[in-house]
Amino acid sequence: MNSKDLKSFVLTILLIFFLAWFFVRPISDGFSFIYSFTGKIFNQVGSEISESKEEVGDYIDSLERIKELELENKQIKLENIKLNSFVKRKKYDEQADLNFIGLKIPSIQAEIIGRSPDTWHEQIIISKGKKDGVKLGSGVFSLKGIIGQVTKVNENSSIAKLIFDRSFRIGAKVVRTGEYGVITGAYPDFASLEFIKIDSGIKEGDTIVSSGLCLSSDSCPYPNDFPIGKVVQVKKDPNIVGLVVKIEFFEKLNRIKEIYVVN
Repeated sequence: MNSKDLKSFVLTILLIFFLAWFFVRPISDGFSFIYSFTGKIFNQVGSEISESKEEVGDYIDSLERIKELELENKQIKLENIKLNSFVKRKKYDEQADLNFIGLKIPSIQAEIIGRSPDTWHEQIIISKGKKDGVKLGSGVFSLKGIIGQVTKVNENSSIAKLIFDRSFRIGAKVVRTGEYGVITGAYPDFASLEFIKIDSGIKEGDTIVSSGLCLSSDSCPYPNDFPIGKVVQVKKDPNIVGLVVKIEFFEKLNRIKEIYVVN
């Protein structure tokens, strides 16, 4: 190959490389642009997908919270139903108790507004007085039974002697046998039912109610059949005539709440 042909060959090769570079560079730049553009698109799509996932997650959390709130609401409604049922049942039971103790006779509902530590088991101060129709000597009772008798009446309040006072006495009757006696109050010991004959059929568990008999002209606070208590002990004592009968009151000294005055 002569020098002229070699020269032509070299120029041809250079021309081919130039043309290749000239045409390949735009394609490469195009690929770079496409790669950059698609990268941006994928990044944006990925970001939107991530945000969508968060939104979906928040939505699912909201649904779960709504379900929790609905469950809590149902539980609250159930508790309200139970509470209403309890209140209705309590009112029903109270009415049944009141009917049992004879509230069909006129009576005045009152509250305990005072008790002295020195006379805790002897007397109470109640919220009703002369202007409410309370009278001296009126009987006082709770939902469980007899608790005392009014001994002093003020205009807006009254004082009642409790059945636990040792000086308190009331005519009583044994429901099962129909025998009559007199109950003498006691605290903290059991009360006594006196004048029960030695051959009486009275026994433990017998229910004791008021006899309706007056022990004196100013001591007739209750009609008959008001609950008082139950027999817890029966025994003989050679030193007395008749049986020794111990009574447990239905009402407890430290649990007296709602009270009523026989009108």
